Amino acid sequence: MERYKSNTLSKTQATKRRRRKYPNVFFKKELSAIFNEIEEPKIMVGSCLTFFCALRISEVCNLKWRDIDLENKRLKVVDGKNHKDGFVPISSLFIPILEKWKQLNPHEEYFLPAYDETKPHLEPTTLLKAFKKAIEKAGLCIVVEKNSAGLNQHQYKFHTLRHSRCTHLLSNGVPVQKVQHFMRHDKVDTTLTYTWILDAELNSMVEEVDRRAAKSGETFSEQKQMGREDAVEILKKRLAHGEISPKEYRKLFEVLAGQM
Repeated sequence: MERYKSNTLSKTQATKRRRRKYPNVFFKKELSAIFNEIEEPKIMVGSCLTFFCALRISEVCNLKWRDIDLENKRLKVVDGKNHKDGFVPISSLFIPILEKWKQLNPHEEYFLPAYDETKPHLEPTTLLKAFKKAIEKAGLCIVVEKNSAGLNQHQYKFHTLRHSRCTHLLSNGVPVQKVQHFMRHDKVDTTLTYTWILDAELNSMVEEVDRRAAKSGETFSEQKQMGREDAVEILKKRLAHGEISPKEYRKLFEVLAGQM
């Protein structure tokens, strides 16, 4: 990774480089709004498969029918990221749609055939533009910041479908290690990033702290102390479940201890 000298960056730029970013995700409301705006069947089925199997855009466009096993409900990703192959389970909810799509395209080699017969399959840029158009029509084209080139960066994009599936599985109790395998992440740390997006346990504990405070008439400082103690308990559970490393636990504990 290229190293940047601190004297070449402004204070704001240096802060941005240190900022830990979390992936944006679609929840049910956003997903419904976007899919309601997709009219082309090819774009719809490609986007749906991307979500259910957490594929990357190049993987869904390069996917061939010979690599889709409808009987055993799985597909094979060939030459994916870092030139790796991998198998991904297909949800039973999506199998009937795939079977119908196969009937409509009985002689096609690729899952998403191109509009232009001179090309073997749908180009990623074509799928990307169509999905972006649906995002815009759904009123979800939200600019969050600008990149180093001054171009707008949006909250939602096609790759958000992959992020969303990962979050969906974790929030419904699928073990982190299993989700790592499903997502084909090289490191579990990548998968753990998504556990901070939707933490039902944390939400519940925050609500409980406020309920207890409201009943007992505690002062703000007392609420603050109790909240920190609960935060320590959360850290202990994450360490026990292998969601954070001992080194990360020590760092976070030191921050909380310094505020107690």
